[in-house]
Amino acid sequence: MTQRYHNPFAGIDLVAPVDQRDVYDRYCQTGGRTTIDQSPFPRMVDFWFTGLALAARKELAPIDLAKQETFKFMEGSIFDRDSWRVQTIMLVAIAVEEKVEIVGEPRRIIAIANGLAAAGIPHVVDMLRDGDQDPIWNLSEMIDETLRKKAEK
Repeated sequence: MTQRYHNPFAGIDLVAPVDQRDVYDRYCQTGGRTTIDQSPFPRMVDFWFTGLALAARKELAPIDLAKQETFKFMEGSIFDRDSWRVQTIMLVAIAVEEKVEIVGEPRRIIAIANGLAAAGIPHVVDMLRDGDQDPIWNLSEMIDETLRKKAEK
């Protein structure tokens, strides 16, 4: 049986800029895509989380999505069984805000996470496209290379 953990993000929307909608559709297997080599992300939240993680690694600033048109693709309840993702998102928000008190502001944390994911997605797309292999293999090689380098600003 899957254990459930406290998820302060349940009911809070995960969003992305409308201008990124096409890459979410292209690289996620949702909507009937089943070719993992071309669409390596099983769910949109996996793509979003990769953008978030890469933005955090590169120390990118979150994009202010309040000033942009966005689309909702999921609610934070998706993290109900992923306590590690909840904790990671909180730690990233603490690093961005440089204050631990942010953990008491789940909506602000998700706003930061949405903004970081939006900032990171173009870099993920570049990784998917750069190379002469299928997107999944291009991404794998670029992530390996990124993790071996020091964080770039």
